Amino acid sequence: MLLRAKNFDSSSIHCRCWDLPQTGAISSHFFYNLRLIIGPVTTLKFLVHNLRFLLRIAAFLLALMLVLPFVIMGILLAKLFRNRDINEFLLVYWSRLLCFICGLKVYVHGVKPAAPVFIVANHVSWLDIPIIHSLMLAGFVAKSEIKYWPIIGWVTMVGDTLFLKRGSAESRKGVINQIKKRLNHGRSVAVFPEGTVTDGSYLRTFHRQLIHAAVETRTPILPVAIKFLNRDGSRNDQVGFLNDELFITHVWRILSLPNSTVEIHCGEPVTDFESGARAVTLASRSYIEQELLKNDYMSASHQA
Repeated sequence: MLLRAKNFDSSSIHCRCWDLPQTGAISSHFFYNLRLIIGPVTTLKFLVHNLRFLLRIAAFLLALMLVLPFVIMGILLAKLFRNRDINEFLLVYWSRLLCFICGLKVYVHGVKPAAPVFIVANHVSWLDIPIIHSLMLAGFVAKSEIKYWPIIGWVTMVGDTLFLKRGSAESRKGVINQIKKRLNHGRSVAVFPEGTVTDGSYLRTFHRQLIHAAVETRTPILPVAIKFLNRDGSRNDQVGFLNDELFITHVWRILSLPNSTVEIHCGEPVTDFESGARAVTLASRSYIEQELLKNDYMSASHQA
């Protein structure tokens, strides 16, 4: 819609009054007036931002309608014929596609160990799941509500995810038994021991209940630090959930953000099982904490 400025002083960027024309036609005069008011650089950024958003929305919808059904079908067939390689291939490349559409450039630091491993990582966003899956296949332990989320819920249900009902000792016991069974069968498992997401500026206490499964099966524990970075290397604080926003709202906002760099830092596997679950939990958290403290990504004063 064309906006016309009255009493506009070309020496100032302030307008004292705006009114709307009777016609709703959009013409080149809009961009001309916009360029006069906010400058050519800002106008270009405005256009690039909206074009990027539209392209991502289109790619996201096409991926959901044309790619995801084949991915889910392929994973189900791979499970039916017990072909773990095809299962991993489909999930890894779907996750990489999803990260690309969301504008995430993922870089891995450290050595990816051979399966099975028990992954523990810090937790900022639902994006942590496809980010780790872009590295390797691992069955996540997630809160039971996620299975009802659109898109991500569909993928998690076919992606070896174990759903934990919060506050239920019976559910936790059942999940621990399933984790041990999977680890004994050579399948990796990933958990977020903080138990919930943060805004990335601090690290919560790690809960060790689920880590008991790795200790009892003597499965190497892989600490993974996930860092979201802006172009200038600072922490990207826009990827987390803001003000308790809904999942759909969050996805919409993520698609509108500029490109972001994601670093996955894989530490040395923790295998000091004789020390017990508490000791290996603290050792895993210590590695992740030290990585997040580097380059002022996380302030020491904000640790929980």
